[in-house]
Amino acid sequence: MLVEFEPGWGEEWDGVADVVVVGSGAAGLAAGVTAASRDRSVIMLERAAFPGGTTAKSSATMWIPDNPLLRDAGLTDERSAALRFMARAAYPVSYCADAAWLGLTERQYRLLEALYDHGRAAFTALDALGGIPYDRAAAPGFPDYHADFPEDTAPVGRSVRMRYPEGHRPGIDATGGQLFVDAMLAAGTPLGLDLRTGHRAHRILADATGAVVGVEARTRNSTVLIGARRGVVFATGGFLHDPVLAQAFLRGPVLGGAAAEEATGDFVRMGIEVGAQLGNMTHAWWDEVVVEDVLRRRSTSRDAVYLYGDSMIVVNRFGRRVMNEKMPYNERGQVHFTWDPDRREYPNLLLFLLFDDAVLRDTRAARHRYPVPGPADGHENLISADTWDELALAIDRRLAQIRAHTGGVRLDAQFTSSLRATLARYDALARAGRDEDHHRGETPIERAWATEPRGADQTNPTLHPFSPTGPYHCVLLGPGALDTKGGPVVDERARVLGTSDEPIRGLYGAGNCVASPCGQGYFGPGGTVGPAITFGYLAGLGASAEETRSPKW
Repeated sequence: MLVEFEPGWGEEWDGVADVVVVGSGAAGLAAGVTAASRDRSVIMLERAAFPGGTTAKSSATMWIPDNPLLRDAGLTDERSAALRFMARAAYPVSYCADAAWLGLTERQYRLLEALYDHGRAAFTALDALGGIPYDRAAAPGFPDYHADFPEDTAPVGRSVRMRYPEGHRPGIDATGGQLFVDAMLAAGTPLGLDLRTGHRAHRILADATGAVVGVEARTRNSTVLIGARRGVVFATGGFLHDPVLAQAFLRGPVLGGAAAEEATGDFVRMGIEVGAQLGNMTHAWWDEVVVEDVLRRRSTSRDAVYLYGDSMIVVNRFGRRVMNEKMPYNERGQVHFTWDPDRREYPNLLLFLLFDDAVLRDTRAARHRYPVPGPADGHENLISADTWDELALAIDRRLAQIRAHTGGVRLDAQFTSSLRATLARYDALARAGRDEDHHRGETPIERAWATEPRGADQTNPTLHPFSPTGPYHCVLLGPGALDTKGGPVVDERARVLGTSDEPIRGLYGAGNCVASPCGQGYFGPGGTVGPAITFGYLAGLGASAEETRSPKW
């Protein structure tokens, strides 16, 4: 239905607000609620039939440097040290502690500064509106993923967790992300936040001066024009589920992952049309996926976040360990992109999670168990056999069945003999309690997420020798991501930059649809949501402060 005539706009518009937000995940909600709290009218467009995007599928843990929980505990997160930590994790090739901007470009450095300088303010402002139901009792949070870096001098991790209702049933009741989305909408709706689901933006509207004045969207069989008097904020997610964009830009093949199905790169295409420059397009929030799950559906319900078990290893098709199996998912996921120039292949494209029956039958409490099935889970992704030789044959048969989707990956002819040597080496390291090859179980986050030792003689709870007798089990792992983190480039005020490095007037972006300030890095639990709400908050502030305009055609 057309809105009433507004001077300078005209009756062709189907809605006009001070600020238009596209996307309703953490970044979009932060922008919309922030703008609404400043007495700006806000229309929020969501492509899906329900709000929340990828955020609603997540735990909504937030990584916030210098957050209020740290301060309430009397702890200090010193700024210069935090910036060094973030710079090293985000840009490991560029980082230099004694160089200008720590070896980064000035823009990269300014974005990290913005994350530190405004993260606490964003969290505090949204929490004051009732939008963040965080768990004060869970402070301090988990260790950072790279707490072993000397640059990480924070006394504890910087993560803030959601507060779950009493009696909450993990995996059955609402996720932390859904609780966050519900709370943010409850905070924004009384302020006038107008959420419109089933509206997919497909074109950015700019006037003759180049200023962004709205978006064209499609809803059902109709096209609607939504005008923005002050600014438009994009928070539409990444491009993980557009195979064409993923293949064109990401640093290696990716099979799927946990992003919402609507993460198909809408803002990449629209941004190009209005002259935005792109950045960080080769990177994602990497993880590992269960191959057969993503072959059934590219958008997964859960990924292999932390690999469960102690008598467990991961090997490639040559039967060799290739990583620390307990490292955070962002680091493990990148192992799949190793290139072998002699064989001219990705030797780690598919990896094989191997474990014995003690792991499968283990009932000890664990934060993350998937993809090892629990007592109530199905075993459709599990490959089992009584001996290692038989398991290798069973794995290769499974690979033959899915070869059309994996580039024909099969086990090497010497897989079994190589695996026996790998197992012998691993068992010796496990008995000694020290992984000299990959240092498993040595970082703070690995220790925090480990299960209790089986017995007093197990000095490293992440390591245990394999049982000398079967059965043995395997799950196929492939490259995946929580979502991508490249797109139009923004500055430290969340303004989208054109190819001339000048802001495109009236256009803002935050979350996974823009070039992430985190570069390659994943700082800790909540490392996606914390930056999303920080830059969403900045985008909401910026769009709210723009002068009102009407189209100049």
